Amino acid sequence: MKKLLLILAVCLFAFQSYSQEYYEIRTYHMKFRGNANLLESYLAKSFIPAMNAYGVSKIGVFKDLGKPEPAIIVVTIPFKSLLAYAGYKEALEKDANYQASARAYFDQVGPDKPLYEKISTLLAKGFAGHPVMKLPQTNPGRIYEWRTYEAYNEDALKRKIAMFNQDELAIFDKVGLHNVFFGEVLAGENTPCLSYMVSFENMPERDANWAKFGADPDWKRISSDPRYANSHSKTVRRFLEPTSYSQW
Repeated sequence: MKKLLLILAVCLFAFQSYSQEYYEIRTYHMKFRGNANLLESYLAKSFIPAMNAYGVSKIGVFKDLGKPEPAIIVVTIPFKSLLAYAGYKEALEKDANYQASARAYFDQVGPDKPLYEKISTLLAKGFAGHPVMKLPQTNPGRIYEWRTYEAYNEDALKRKIAMFNQDELAIFDKVGLHNVFFGEVLAGENTPCLSYMVSFENMPERDANWAKFGADPDWKRISSDPRYANSHSKTVRRFLEPTSYSQW
């Protein structure tokens, strides 16, 4: 019996090690002159420590490189499973330290206390070809490019994801589009779509490596493959920089 339990435990560990992650990607759309400092204090001192205690690490927090006004703040939260995702809000409800620490943020309500207009949220599942997040080098000045590819329909999205899994991810690696995460969006705005992030030391590296991608013979080959024709309809792109308290 003990031997059977050991085998089951090993199998479970192996499954968890290689299963695909899930990502909650939040975009806080701040109000004009909204209190961004309070929101950032909440994220840095309350939300992230509580999530780390829950077992969720590698939480990324970013601002738009173009510094729009009103500002946006993007938070990317990786989960090992849907079960972990489903349980985290209840866990925070029961976390007394979190509830006390977050009180100033919770009390920021009412028309005289502007904060944010809304939180836009995507829930995505990691690609089979890139099942877990790969953290980049945390060099000063690094930037992230966050892309969302919208698709004409579900079949078109399936073909675009297959294109990534079978060829495109490897080309990204080859030319220096430093892969961070890739996910099929399960719920959120503008579905069907996929969403991913790549990282760069700076904008000149980004421009040079995307140029390498466009000239790559493998990319030219797969981009003309009829299996992948009309596989996405629109690209939405943001350039992001990490906050001082981001975990990547």
